[in-house]
Amino acid sequence: MADYYEILQVHPKADAEAIRAAYERLRERYDPARLEGAADELIELARRRRDEIERAYQVLGDPWRRAEYDQLLKEQVNPSLPVPEGKADTSPVGEMDDDLIDFRPLPPARRQERPPDFNPQPYLSPRSQQPSVARGRVVQRQQPVWLLPSLVVAATTFSIVLGTLISTTLVAPPPAAPTTVATIVPPTPTLREILDQFEGQVIAAQQVTTQVPDNPNAWINLGNALFDSVVFVREQLTNGNAEAQQIYQERLPRWLEAVDAYRKALELEPSNDVIRADIAASLCYYGLDTNNPQRAAEGLSEAEKALQAAPQNARVLLSHGICLVAVDPPQTERAIQQWQLVLSIPGVAPGLQLQAQILIDEYGQ
Repeated sequence: MADYYEILQVHPKADAEAIRAAYERLRERYDPARLEGAADELIELARRRRDEIERAYQVLGDPWRRAEYDQLLKEQVNPSLPVPEGKADTSPVGEMDDDLIDFRPLPPARRQERPPDFNPQPYLSPRSQQPSVARGRVVQRQQPVWLLPSLVVAATTFSIVLGTLISTTLVAPPPAAPTTVATIVPPTPTLREILDQFEGQVIAAQQVTTQVPDNPNAWINLGNALFDSVVFVREQLTNGNAEAQQIYQERLPRWLEAVDAYRKALELEPSNDVIRADIAASLCYYGLDTNNPQRAAEGLSEAEKALQAAPQNARVLLSHGICLVAVDPPQTERAIQQWQLVLSIPGVAPGLQLQAQILIDEYGQ
C-alpha cells in the first residue's frame, strides 16, 4: 500500500491545513512547465511524481477517505493492536495514542550502513508498553539509549582483555614460529545500500521539521540531508556508473527540495550567509545539470549576496565558484581563484579544502 503521508512529506498527525499546504507546494514543484528545456525523461518523471501527489491528496484531503486509509495503514503497521469485536477502529493515525509511538532517539549508526529493513519511525513493542509497578505507583520502563551500547562495549572489552591475559599466561608460542594475523575486510557497501542510509537521514530530518518547524537548525539539517543524498549520486557519474546516471535523473528535483528547506531556515535566520550560499549551490547544480540558465543565474545572484556579506567564508567561496562555472558563459578562471582562496584561508576545515582542491583539479585542466 502506498504511503501517502510520505508522498506528501507530512507527518501522519498533520492537520488538514498542513496537508493542503504540502500538496500545493509539491504540485508546483513538480509542474512539468518548470522543467522547460530539460530532458524528456526528467519531464516524464515529474509528471509521474505529480500524479502520485494528486492521488495522495485525493485520499488525505478528504476526511472520510483519510479515516479509512488511516485504519488500513494502522492495521498494516501494527496489526497486533486489539480491535473491539463488532466495532471497527476508525480513528485516524493522527489520533493514535502517543504512547504507541517510539519517540526515543534512534540508535547511532556508528559509521555503519543502515540495513535495508531499517525503520526510522518505529512503534513500541507490546512488551515495552507494559508498565511496571514500583513503590505503589506505575512507572514506565525506559532504559537510557546509551545503556545497551555501553554494555556491549564493556562486555567486548572485558572479553578481549581476559582472552589476552589467558593466552599470554598459559599459551606461550614458540620463539621461531611466525605470527599470522587474520585481517577481516568488511564487505564494500553497494550503491543502493549507501543510498538507503541517505534516505534514512532524509526521513529522520523531515520528521524533526514537523515537530519543531520554528527551529532553523531542523530545516538546515533537512536541506543538508537532501543535498548530500543527491550530490553523492552526482559524484558517481564520473565513474561511468549507468545505475547512478538513472538514479541521478530521478533525483534532480531534490536540488529544489533542498532549496526550499534552506529558504525556510533563512526566513528564521535572515543573517545566516552560509545558508544563502547553500541555496546558491543547490540552484546552480540544478541549473547546470538540467541546462536551465535561469536557475543558474538565480543561484549566482544568491552567491553574490552571500559573498558580499562574508567574503572570507570558505563555504561561501566554494558555492560562489560553483555558480561561476554553472552560468552561461562559465567564468572558470574566476571560479578557480575563489577555490584557491579557500586553500589559503587559515583554519579552514579539511573537508572544505579537499573539496576546493578537487574542483581546482577538475576545472583547471
